[in-house]
Amino acid sequence: MAKYKIFVDTAADMPQELADKHGIGIINFMSVFGEEAFVAGVELTNSEFYKKLEESKDIPTTSQTPYAEFYDILKKASDENDTVIYFTISSKASGQHNTACMVREEILEENPKADIRVVDTMSFSVFITSAAIYAKELIDAGEDIDTAIEKAKKHIESYTAYILVDTLKYLEKGGRINKTTAIIGSMLDIKPVLTIKDGLVESAEKLRGRKKIYKKLIELIRENPDFDEENPDFMIAHSSVEYCNELKEALKEEFGIEEIKYCLEFGPIVGTHIGPGVIGVLFKLKK
Repeated sequence: MAKYKIFVDTAADMPQELADKHGIGIINFMSVFGEEAFVAGVELTNSEFYKKLEESKDIPTTSQTPYAEFYDILKKASDENDTVIYFTISSKASGQHNTACMVREEILEENPKADIRVVDTMSFSVFITSAAIYAKELIDAGEDIDTAIEKAKKHIESYTAYILVDTLKYLEKGGRINKTTAIIGSMLDIKPVLTIKDGLVESAEKLRGRKKIYKKLIELIRENPDFDEENPDFMIAHSSVEYCNELKEALKEEFGIEEIKYCLEFGPIVGTHIGPGVIGVLFKLKK
């Protein structure tokens, strides 16, 4: 069997222990607070990030992996493996995918036999983590790499997400909604529900108040005509362990399921734009 290596980036929100378990590499973004820059997930944990986020007067920014570091990671991996596969954050949300393609071309100029696949997931967070692990499981089971990549991309497309935002503060700071909308929304206790469409995070619905919020979220899922109610399958992304556990139990009780496969914490890439106290549920669509 040919030797290969799979990578994701910080936007996948893949915990290090899960990456180690599956032998998947993580290419790190930078998280920037004013004059301070941190390697996300290495020099700044998620809990440290959210603490700094709430304390900061200005919204932080994220920065791509430095080019030289990017080159070193992919060059070393391509020297040590027959094939390198990198599942990137959506190319519509970040220049990371384009930079990876530039690095790939430079390596190919030096070594035309290098086999580096840069896969645009057109997505974020648990979508990427689950797809990368799925691809690895397929390859390890004997699937050829091209087929495994295509199946992993279809795996992403087979889910959609509803992401419930706790505060409008960070959407307003990031320019995704205007200040007037943020003020009125906060006064009325409106909780925006976001989704991922065509590689970008977009507004899907609005819910009001936190009372019975999971019941309302489950109603939204049931109302989606593409929801596969006969085979309910969910994954969770969050920036609040408390909310994660509450939603997990609500889904188990409502749909009679025993397990939620992935419950991952949003890191700095998504967290910068939507803030703390966020809960997202991915659900399987009909084939």
